[in-house]
Amino acid sequence: MKIKEINDFVLITKEISLEKIIDNLNESPYKILFVLENNKLIGTITDGDIRRHIYNSKNTNISKLKAYDLMNKKFKYILEKEYKGLSYNDILKYNVEYLPVLNDNMEIRKVLKIPINFQELSKLKTKVLIMAGGKGTRLYPLTKVIPKPLVPYRDKTIIEKIMEQFLNSGFDEFILSVNYKKDLIKNYFSELKYNIEYIEEKDFLGTAGSIAYLRLYNMKRPFFVANCDVLLNINFSEVLEYHLKEKADITIISARENIDIAYGVLKFDEKNNYIKIEEKPNYEFNVNTGIYVLNPGIIELIKLDEKIDMPQLLKRASENNKRIKVYKSEEKMIDVGQWEYYKKLL
Repeated sequence: MKIKEINDFVLITKEISLEKIIDNLNESPYKILFVLENNKLIGTITDGDIRRHIYNSKNTNISKLKAYDLMNKKFKYILEKEYKGLSYNDILKYNVEYLPVLNDNMEIRKVLKIPINFQELSKLKTKVLIMAGGKGTRLYPLTKVIPKPLVPYRDKTIIEKIMEQFLNSGFDEFILSVNYKKDLIKNYFSELKYNIEYIEEKDFLGTAGSIAYLRLYNMKRPFFVANCDVLLNINFSEVLEYHLKEKADITIISARENIDIAYGVLKFDEKNNYIKIEEKPNYEFNVNTGIYVLNPGIIELIKLDEKIDMPQLLKRASENNKRIKVYKSEEKMIDVGQWEYYKKLL
């Protein structure tokens, strides 16, 4: 589910009668009206506002009620210039289903529709474990100087861009598994406003080994695990919903990838009889992004300080009859973990 920008909201004036207000509410797909005076937003009305007013003013002549009498004058809103800089998680903190976006003159420009069930989902406080302890050898010589998480990407570091992916979906609790040049990473984040805890690996534990340390966190809900070199522009709340709906123990997030073959590809049968030549085909397939959702029960499959990579963990989980699903994303991932790819992104 996503926050939607809607433009077919219903505007009314403050003098409109109760009868017309009810008609407008019944016809509106969103069950909320926005009250204007001189083109400026001065209030909102829902059926709940009407019920509360009638209940609290039992002697009121209902037939004489106007929009101004019924409207919520303390409505929440966001200025258009502020909206551009806010994350998904920032918007959720307004804790409303409909959030009008206004210009400096208090004129309504659009309305954000925030799914209520997504707000409930965000309260799960799902943790995100980012594997930030490797040496980043694929980015040599750069990572001989700075650790891969702190390699710059556009206006920030790689790891901040990865964290923003999750922040934009409402997840803001991070655990960084660190080892190589860990003090540089911890010092970098010491004065930044991220919600971060650290797992300090005693040795290099592969791409899954530090998951075992989550025993110490009393994990009771599914959590994300992400490598520190992939960017994927998707809504991770939808991934979590999929994981829960499918009753999965592990969900692997895939991305679309394609390869252009520069040659004609020969097609022939098992006896080497020519069938045809397919000229310069393009092959599409799903690749592993290195981003997963895991249930807490998976933690018990790894021993403390065991060196293990994710493919081994997946194999172990399968052998233990764990349910493993794939979330098929149609987006292409950005791999910032290889020098040849990274240079192209600068």
